[in-house]
Amino acid sequence: MAEQKNASRGAVFLNAIGTIIIILAIAVCLLLALPRVFGIYGYTILSGSMEPAIPVGSIVYAKTTADPATLNPGDIIVFYEGLGDVPVVHRLVENHTSEREIITKGDANAAEDLRPIPYQNIIGKDVLHIPKLGALLSPLGTISGKLYILAMAAGGLLLCFAARHKT
Repeated sequence: MAEQKNASRGAVFLNAIGTIIIILAIAVCLLLALPRVFGIYGYTILSGSMEPAIPVGSIVYAKTTADPATLNPGDIIVFYEGLGDVPVVHRLVENHTSEREIITKGDANAAEDLRPIPYQNIIGKDVLHIPKLGALLSPLGTISGKLYILAMAAGGLLLCFAARHKT
């Protein structure tokens, strides 16, 4: 009788751990994929140019901007400085609608950015930024990170199946 009770407790424990792992895997997948459904993309902050408002390691979720002329000074935007560059997150200082370009500046920088940014290089406007989350999610967006999430979910399923066979 005591053995059956211990086996039952072990099964409950394995099932609980397996369920938690599966829920974590699903939550990570949702954090990576769900915003894209709404035209929102995540960008990890790699430098301190926007500190203290947006610290290094944060994730910035930006919504694609259909009309850059509607952007206002003070908006935090994501853009390419040149062709093929990594995205930059800075604050819009001036919007020159007639020239179809903007002037930007990192909050921690003493001066405005050197070159105006043409409208076609603007990716989107910040809708949400979360400190430290970018450092956690960024590696999971790679192929090896996705395989890790898949392995994590498979491990959770195995624990749940093991729990069912232990009773």
